[in-house]
Amino acid sequence: MSHLYPSIPTHKGALNAGEYAELELLQTLERGLSDAYTLFHSVDWSRGIGAHEQHGEIDIVIVNQAGDVLLVEVKSGDVDFTPEGIFKTYGTQVKNITRQIGLQYGALKSRLEDSGLHVHLSHFLVLPQLKVKTETAQWPRERIVDSEDMASIVSRISQSLGSGLPNAANHPRVLAFFENKFQVVPDVSALAGRIQQSATRMSAGLATWVPRITSVSGLLRVIGTAGSGKTQLALRLLRDADATGHKAAYICFNRALADHISHLAPVRMPAETFHEYAQRVVRRSGETVDFKEAGAFDHLAARCIALLEQAEPELDLVILDEMQDMQPEWVLAMLSRLKAQGKAVLLEDPEQQLYKDRIAFDLPDAITVTSQENFRTPRSLVKLINMLRLTTTEVETMSPYEGEMPDPIVYESTEKIAPCTVKAVERCLQRGFALTDIAVVSMRGRERSVLQGLDKLGLWSLSRFTGQFDEGSTPIWKEGQLLIESVRRFKGQAAAAVVLTECDIAELDSLNRRLLFVGLTRARVHLEWVISKDTARILEEALA
Repeated sequence: MSHLYPSIPTHKGALNAGEYAELELLQTLERGLSDAYTLFHSVDWSRGIGAHEQHGEIDIVIVNQAGDVLLVEVKSGDVDFTPEGIFKTYGTQVKNITRQIGLQYGALKSRLEDSGLHVHLSHFLVLPQLKVKTETAQWPRERIVDSEDMASIVSRISQSLGSGLPNAANHPRVLAFFENKFQVVPDVSALAGRIQQSATRMSAGLATWVPRITSVSGLLRVIGTAGSGKTQLALRLLRDADATGHKAAYICFNRALADHISHLAPVRMPAETFHEYAQRVVRRSGETVDFKEAGAFDHLAARCIALLEQAEPELDLVILDEMQDMQPEWVLAMLSRLKAQGKAVLLEDPEQQLYKDRIAFDLPDAITVTSQENFRTPRSLVKLINMLRLTTTEVETMSPYEGEMPDPIVYESTEKIAPCTVKAVERCLQRGFALTDIAVVSMRGRERSVLQGLDKLGLWSLSRFTGQFDEGSTPIWKEGQLLIESVRRFKGQAAAAVVLTECDIAELDSLNRRLLFVGLTRARVHLEWVISKDTARILEEALA
């Protein structure tokens, strides 16, 4: 499969005939050509200055691994071949296609040569809805693909352009030329903002059509991979409930996620963990739970469930997030809170189940919706996830941003974890990320972590959870310049740049696959990876 820049948006508006033909051809070439080819589409070009300045757009540019270039112009509908050239009529305006393509070819050739790129340049005219019987002097028949040739267009391009011999000097420079890349310091904050806006817009599918689904039982189960838009859906439902005066509750397992949602949800919509909810129920009954005692959380859950059995339902909407981390009796207890016409939306991803004592369970009356589309994670990281087979079902990459494969920093002993993590943070800073853009995410729990108990990492003070709660059960944090969290606590959240550290696994078993999957999908733009020597060997074997 070839590389495509920019990626094709999933949700496009109405297309005219020309746009549809170009889109269909792009998808055919993306799937049909090998990874030796890179496709660019809707490429703007210009040359000259002032009154002599010329502009245009090339439909498709194909670059092989040698850096050679093929320009493709797509013309749908009727085209006239005359002795004077090739013409197409747009309403009352007649356009000289021969002149247009000649101008494009000349402009690109001179621009490439001015940039010191002496590559082979050729061109194709594609007429997907027309059968060509003649040719012109400027356009030999072998440079035209008509309706009868469309079925073999991939092989025609492969034969004409060829994959070429890998050219490490020319190829990246030609790609940078068509990507309009300049040798300047990137504004990664602006880039991260654009990527997040685009990903949010593209991942709005769940939030758009899931609320329209009706269920006789009132139960709707959404099984979505990381970055599929589950959080957007939850927030949409909470805002809709707030606007209509309905009483709703958002319940999850992870306290850090509950705190994150509470900052985004409407003020009147509580967002809390199941155990926070249980504590409120038990306190209302006049009872208290001593969390210093062994089994305190199990006792809290059992008392809450017993009390709810005697209480009247009070909720119009229940959103249960991270359902894969919940026990069946917790879920059933929360569903009992629904009024007769109430609705429950259950959000989960079995690939993010990180607790050994959890078991999968079914809700036969629920309508189930699934989504394996990841809109948040850079395409290169999703490719790595699929190569390592971290999920049972392959994740479909939908991010607008390609990103880069991580270049792991390998440590050989526990003492090297901190300096290697410092190096990873410095790499992020060198790329232009601010400290506030970076999250250090540890694969170890807080008790086993070398880093999460520190007050400083390198030159930076750490913002971290202390492991303690105040009298109101609010987590106590130590404020600092650089955020550090565990994978389990950071689940459901993301950052522009993530340093995934303390990765030391004995084997690539199901739990470690899920931990890695969660960790790798936390980054929106860039990921640095700090791994042990043994982990590096295990991953190399898995990729091999």
